[in-house]
Amino acid sequence: MSLIEQIDKSRMPQHVAIIMDGNGRWAKAKGLDRSFGHQE
Repeated sequence: MSLIEQIDKSRMPQHVAIIMDGNGRWAKAKGLDRSFGHQE
């Protein structure tokens, strides 16, 4: 049985959330442009 076949699909999440926070502040604290924090 392959790994894919072993996954219990009833226990899989119905959604995934990505919370992006702090990248701009991180870059600004290092004296860089805000967008650099998001790239990093």
